[in-house]
Amino acid sequence: MKKIVIFNVGGALACYGEISGSRFILDLGKSGNFSPINDFLLPLAKKKCFHKDPNKNYKFKIDQLFISHLDHDHTAEYELFDEHFAAGYMTCPSDNAKMSSKFRINREKIGEITNNKKSILQEMQGRSPAIPIPLQTIISNTDLNFIYPENVEKDEILGTNYANNISLVLFIENGEKTVLFLGDLLKEGSKYLIDHNTHFKSLLSSKGVDYLIAPHHGLQTSFSQHLFDTIKDNKTRLNIISEKIRSSDSEESRSDVDSRYYQSDYCTGDNALDQYGVKTSGGHIVLDLESEESDVKQYVDIKDVISEFS
Repeated sequence: MKKIVIFNVGGALACYGEISGSRFILDLGKSGNFSPINDFLLPLAKKKCFHKDPNKNYKFKIDQLFISHLDHDHTAEYELFDEHFAAGYMTCPSDNAKMSSKFRINREKIGEITNNKKSILQEMQGRSPAIPIPLQTIISNTDLNFIYPENVEKDEILGTNYANNISLVLFIENGEKTVLFLGDLLKEGSKYLIDHNTHFKSLLSSKGVDYLIAPHHGLQTSFSQHLFDTIKDNKTRLNIISEKIRSSDSEESRSDVDSRYYQSDYCTGDNALDQYGVKTSGGHIVLDLESEESDVKQYVDIKDVISEFS
């Protein structure tokens, strides 16, 4: 099985995937009426009899947990996850003292240190990162990239949005299909990563991006023309938006979802949903990286998603 689901969690992000027998999670956001843990992961774990780790109080085992960055809309379910699940590998920006300084984040730059953030950072402090690359993926056919936090901090433009621009970026490839998760990178962060990481740039230009999980919930501040100029053929097959709608009293300097994600200039529309861009608000989105036909499905009922992975 090689499938990924991007959940309907409103203006947040939470994803689950299984690739070649490995189970992973990317971000743990939730919405007011949907919990990725209670409504999906726990029922799936019980149904499929996930292995329980005897060294972690017999919690259900997940091979790898990725947290793109520490904002609440990407981590809200962490403490609930930790109550029931144990991640063999946990990969997220942190200030683990065992890492080289260039990898360590600056706590003063990531906003209020909530109890949730404290729990995540404490867990990361206790883990032993692999030197010299402490942030890595063990999931086959995946590639992890990021801007060094110290470089984000030193750059005048990137540093003004430090918490977003330290986001981890996950590129997944299976055969001729690719998926790109950019976390909450702003457009300046996307350009910096492409221009300063030749490996990442090569992946985009040679492999292309079939399914783009739009950065920062599809907001205009994160739409990167440079990204589309770099990827092979300059278009995706589908742009997927876990959207964040700006409230009328918001003081954030941003707009709602960028309309370019829905235009043929940026997407071929060659997908089972026959759309250029699709919002998760219409339902959870399942990508089947092995199927040649129904490679994208959208479900309102989470039970249908559980059946996809059962």
